[in-house]
Amino acid sequence: MPAISAPFPSGPWFEELVARATADTGAIERLGIAEFRFGMEIVLPDGTRPLFGLVLDGYDITAVGPMDEGTFAPELVFSGQLDAWTEMIRWIEAHGPADSAHSLNGLSIAGIPFEARSSDAMGSDKFYRFMGTLQAVFDAAGSESPVPVGTV
Repeated sequence: MPAISAPFPSGPWFEELVARATADTGAIERLGIAEFRFGMEIVLPDGTRPLFGLVLDGYDITAVGPMDEGTFAPELVFSGQLDAWTEMIRWIEAHGPADSAHSLNGLSIAGIPFEARSSDAMGSDKFYRFMGTLQAVFDAAGSESPVPVGTV
């Protein structure tokens, strides 16, 4: 599957990512229901920090943003420099589902290069509980089958 044509980071890029990930409704259903507001903060070279979001609501996944963190009220924000985001996405585009060195979990476990922050323990718990669904969404950036199951 070709790379997403919209520029990263942008609302259209995340919308196309979600469209690819949700194209196979059966695969989404196998991942199970989820209720989570996931914020993705991209730290740009000029220091600005646009925030994009994924809303997991049952079997539905919606992309939102850019928007203000207070308006979106994410349960967890995943924050990192643009080059780290770009490296993860380009690797997935070239190779398919993320390996451990390019997965959300692998890139945040030590807080480097991504930081996962939440105002409460429930947000952190939900991040790890719904990691498979979140990773499947990102894996759709380079996968022929929109949501590969069991790749985390």
